Amino acid sequence: MTESIADLLLISIAIPPRDVEHLLDALARLPYSINADLKYEEWQTTVEFPAYRSWLPNVRGVLASRGFNAARLKYSQPVMSLQSAL
Repeated sequence: MTESIADLLLISIAIPPRDVEHLLDALARLPYSINADLKYEEWQTTVEFPAYRSWLPNVRGVLASRGFNAARLKYSQPVMSLQSAL
């Protein structure tokens, strides 16, 4: 199955800073290359990465299996919309 650029999302999850390494380890178990961007704040770290819409169930499943609350996973409009605004 070929994915379209229109199916590309920006996924994010906010976690306590102490859980960053554990989350990155969980993402590394996915069958896709994940290029995560970390945004540090005092009480939380937000991890963002692009992913295709069809990946969402697998991303949620892997995070849940590693003890993360997959309901905290958020995603925004296709990245293509963000790029066109620049």
